[in-house]
Amino acid sequence: MANQATTTYKVTGEREAVKNLWTTLEQMKVNCKHIWLDELAKHYGIDYEAKHISVRGHIYWAEFEENEDTCLLSFETETAWDACNDLFEEINKVLGDGLSISYRVCECGCEVYYVHDEGNYFPEECCVSAYGAPFDEASDDVYATIEDAIREWVTKTGIEQEGRTQEQMVDYINEFDYGNDETYFYIRPFTFE
Repeated sequence: MANQATTTYKVTGEREAVKNLWTTLEQMKVNCKHIWLDELAKHYGIDYEAKHISVRGHIYWAEFEENEDTCLLSFETETAWDACNDLFEEINKVLGDGLSISYRVCECGCEVYYVHDEGNYFPEECCVSAYGAPFDEASDDVYATIEDAIREWVTKTGIEQEGRTQEQMVDYINEFDYGNDETYFYIRPFTFE
């Protein structure tokens, strides 16, 4: 697969529509195996080729929470280049537009970081991609605030902010030379749609 985007979805809305999608994922054995998006499209009768909808990827985890007021379906996908949001919009149409779909996309290879949030599920401001000493193993972690991400970098490197603005500090960190081409710490603010 090409550069991989990891997308976290939070789906609410009409109980029947949300439960329909969850039941489908369960029947396809989500959490036991990958649910390929082309198979999901076929299940819902979506001609993704005719509609030019990307289905290059899979769902690798899902959970369903329900109480008397709401139900919430959470799942994560790994897809090529970008999220496959058009597929889930088509599924929503099949289900009578009964879904409210929120998502957060992280794709570090192409620097794609954005959020579409219909329910305050993704308030975090940024994602950090880091690797090498003095950082942990390769990781992409979300941070509540850009200031938290800066504080993490300062703590790990011992280099102070020294009067730089937040924007200047992000630029400084993202361009920092560790003397090793494999070490990096990039702060990527989310774009909110």
